[in-house]
Parts: sequence; C-alpha cells; structure tokens
Amino acid sequence: MSVGFSQNDSPTHRGQLYLFIGIVTALFLLLAVRLFYFQVISGEEYRAHSERNRIRPVVIEALRGLIMDRNGVVLAENRPSYTIAAAPFETSDETVDYLGELTGREARAIRMRLRDPAVNQFNPIPVQRNVSYEIACRVEEHLPDLPGVLVQITHGRMYGTGTLASHVLGYVSEISQQELEGRSEEGYRSGDIIGKMGVEKAFEHHLRGQNGLEFMEVNARGQELGPLPGMPALLPESGNNIYLTLDTRVQAVAEEAIPDSLAGALVAVDPMTGAVIAIVSRPGFDPNLFTERIPQETWDSLANHPMKPLLDRTLDGQYPPASTMKIVTASAALDEHVVTPSTLLRPCNHGYQFGNRWAGCWTAGHGSLPFRDAMARSCDVYFYQVGHQLGLERWSRYARGFGLGTPTGFDVGDEQGGLVPDTDYYDPAENRVWTPGKILNLAIGQGELLVTPLQMAMLTAAVANGGTLYRPYILDRVESAGGETVESGESSIRDTLSVSPETLHLIRESLISVVNEGTARSARLPYAQLAGKTGTAENPHGDSHSWFVAYAPAESPRIAVAAIMENAPSGAAVPVVRQVVDTWLSLEPVPVAGVIDAGYTEEASH
Repeated sequence: MSVGFSQNDSPTHRGQLYLFIGIVTALFLLLAVRLFYFQVISGEEYRAHSERNRIRPVVIEALRGLIMDRNGVVLAENRPSYTIAAAPFETSDETVDYLGELTGREARAIRMRLRDPAVNQFNPIPVQRNVSYEIACRVEEHLPDLPGVLVQITHGRMYGTGTLASHVLGYVSEISQQELEGRSEEGYRSGDIIGKMGVEKAFEHHLRGQNGLEFMEVNARGQELGPLPGMPALLPESGNNIYLTLDTRVQAVAEEAIPDSLAGALVAVDPMTGAVIAIVSRPGFDPNLFTERIPQETWDSLANHPMKPLLDRTLDGQYPPASTMKIVTASAALDEHVVTPSTLLRPCNHGYQFGNRWAGCWTAGHGSLPFRDAMARSCDVYFYQVGHQLGLERWSRYARGFGLGTPTGFDVGDEQGGLVPDTDYYDPAENRVWTPGKILNLAIGQGELLVTPLQMAMLTAAVANGGTLYRPYILDRVESAGGETVESGESSIRDTLSVSPETLHLIRESLISVVNEGTARSARLPYAQLAGKTGTAENPHGDSHSWFVAYAPAESPRIAVAAIMENAPSGAAVPVVRQVVDTWLSLEPVPVAGVIDAGYTEEASH
C-alpha cells in the first residue's frame, strides 16, 4: 500500500490524510518531549535510582572501645555476633512476615522499624541483633526467599566479669526512638547500639568509634553478589579504649563482703585525689542481659524484685546518714565555739528531756562526756544539745559546706543531691512546718536529712586529707586503638571545708577514738590505724540501716570508704569496710593518671 496524492483524491480523503499525519507528528513530538524529560531533565535522578538497585551501601560497624580497670583488667569487650538486617526499600510485607516466622520476632515490630519514614530506605538497618547461630543459619538458608534481607557478622558487647561493677559500668542496648531523634545529627541510625547507663553512657563519645561503609552489588531480587568492583570500602575507625581508676581486686572483695541476702552500697576513694577505687551497689545485675532483646519475664523479675537490683544505691540511694553526721555537727560546734573539747553538757540518762519531748539515746546513760568520748561512744544526748545550741541555719550551712545537699560532680553523670533542710525548706505553704525539736533529729543525722553513699565517701575523704573536698572521678585515661593517650582524667577540687585546721585535727583524733575505744573497735587492723564513725539509721519502713565511714592509715590516708547495709543490725557495715581497707592497704599502690599517692601528713595540714 502506498500513501500519496492523486488528482482523483477527494477533499475528504485529503483531510483525513492531513489529520493522520498530524496525529503521527504529535505522537512523535510527545515521545521526543518525554525522552528529553527522562534523559535530560530527570536523567540524573533515574540514573541514581538505577544504581541504587544495583549498588547497596552497607554500614561496617566500628569496633566499640574496651573498658578496663586501672590495672588493664578488661571489664567490657566485644565478641562476634550475628545480626539480621534488611534494606527497607527492597523488603516487602510478605518478606517481613516470613522473616518474623524465621526469627521468632514479631513481624509488626520488624515492619515498624523498616517503615519508619526517618530511616534511609536504601541502606540496610539491623532488625535483630545477637541472634543465635541457629537463627542466623535458618535465615541464611532462606535468603533467596527474603529479598532485601542479609545476615551480618557484627560486634556484640560482652561483660566478662558478669555482675561485677554492673551499675557503674552500665550497659549498651539499641537506641530508642527518643534518643535517635535527639542524636540523629551525630550519625546514629535506627538499630544502632548506644550506652544506656554508667560508664558506657557517660563516655559514649569515646567508645563509639566511626562506622565505615562498603558498596555491595545486588541482583534484581536484592541478593548480594559481592563487593562492587572499583568502589573501595570506607573502613571504620575503632572506638577509644577507656581505663578506669577502679581496681577490680578491691571491687570484688567489696561485692563479696556484702551478703547476697542484703542490699547495700559502698564507695572507696583515694582521699588525696578523689579517684574512685571501688563503687558497689548490691544486689547487682548482669549487663549482658541488655545487649540483646531481654525476655519480658526476665525484665519483670528485675523491675519487680523487692531488693531493686537496677537501683544504683551509690548515686541514687538517699538515706539518713545517722550518727556519721556527727562528724559535721561536731565540726560546726567546735568551729563556732559552741563547745570546747572539754565542755561537759547535761548528762545522758538514756535520753534527754526537750520541752515536752523525750529524746532517747541509743543505749543506757552515758553520763556527762567531753567531746572526744561523746564521739567515741556516739552519745545522742550530747549531740542533741550541741544541735540545739547551733540552731538550724548554722547547722545547715556547715552541712552544705561538707558537700551535702548537692551532687558531687561525679564524672559518670546523673546522681541525686540528697537533702539538707534549712529555713527555706520548712515552708508551711508546702506543708513543712519547722519546730525547734527537729534540730535534735538533724544533729544526729535523722529527720528529713538525706545523703548518698558517694557524698559520704567524699565527705570522709575531705576530713582525711585535711579539708579538700574533691570531685569524685573514675576516668583514668582514654587511649586510641593505637595506644595514644587521647584524654586523661584529672583530680579536681570542688571546695574546701570551711573549718579551721584545729577543728579538723580534733575531729580526726575523735575518729581514731571511735575505732580504738568506741563503737567501731571491730574495725581495727594490726598494722594500720583506722579512723571512722558508725551510724544506725532509723528506717520507717522496716529494720534500721547500718553505716560506717572510715579512712586509713589515719596518719597518711590512702583510702576513704563509706558503706551502708540496708535492714542490717548496728555495726554490720564495719567488717565490710575493714575488709576493703585491708585489701587496699595490702596491695601495691598503682598510681592513676600520673598522680603519685602522696598520702597525708599532719604537718601538711597546717
């Protein structure tokens, strides 16, 4: 058939022909425009889209830094583990359902993660970490039926010492949605692990490292064919290693010294620097539980345990300090000349009549005692009268001056500040009414007064070293994977006790008397002099708590300790502290952060 003009063509036929030619021309023009749009205007976009179908960028996770004690004992390390990951763009709902069947994880949870609009749709993200070898093999075997899914060998966190120092070490776990929103600019992605508590959280920026990236070639079903030729991987940078001031030998002794049947806390520091030697909260927990999906029943057993193993009693436990507070009350009284070392107050007759109130003493009448004997025997009646003469404002000013009522500034992070009541605190509008009798309770460490074991350890250290109130710290140094020092922990002074050297000298002498002839005689060591103070805190919810704070050697302190045993008889904390002090003094000193343990001398304090 041919198309052409002839003299016999009618006008109708020519019109149809022109129309046909016009339509064909318009179609060609439309095709040309579309080709121009796809190849020129949107060409780059479609080329990239095509490349993404062929190239899959896969994150190479950085090795998290190690955590070690002052002697290089590894407390947190890494181990190979299996991770199931998926590229959201390539993973259909059917694939998600099948993956849920294979892994035992709810498909809904996997789908929520993959369909999160905030995640990169083309990069694989972890959907389940630390899966067992059996699950990894099962998924690997069915990969042809799971487009977009891959099995990776990554680094799981492992705490080889189990429950040892669990609260201060903390743990890592997958980043939460809330954390992700706050830290997305730092390069975190859904499914990443992050420090949740303790050292792992406080020094996350050092431990994390920098992830790398490799480019994998994939087929149309999303199956990896291998590294893409010509595109070298961006290698990850390992996180820095953390050395702590902690000594695991002392830590282990302290943890074993507190019976499993009791809850309690102990903090031991170097009184000359504030470096933490041991920090114990009992009962502990196994941080390895949190590195993978913790079973609901396991979580329930921890969260609902009557002894609250997840509570860090060293930082968040707030207790009345009981008679250990007499260190502060006595310092205030001597420094304000309310009493002298030889002042005799009204005798103790198993109690003290204050107005219409009878305030009892902890034991039968002590009679009239001078200051040092009142401390050694912990006579409540003596300190009732001292507290009354001091008054609330002077007493609370000294209490705050000894570091109570505010956080210590510990470099691990969040901690409770306790409570030191003053005139502002007793506000009738807040249903807190002041009565003169309340100072009697406060003077012996009861009433509304609350402290943490860490605060009491630093207070004891300040008395031991001659009046310097240090900030506690646990970071000794940070080293790169190559062994270069990146950062060093430093001793820093928080404040200086506002009492005279003469007052501190009298306080230290009285604390020696407590150990040699008073309520802490069982703390004595044959080769070193301890100085300390006992306390028994009344507990409105049950049995009393036992306190003991101490330092040693008294003439040249190398360790200061505060310990509390919940629901334990009076004096129960004494042998625990003694054991810790004995262990530390028996060890070869290991300086941290270049600080030489100079010890304290009486001459240096004046």
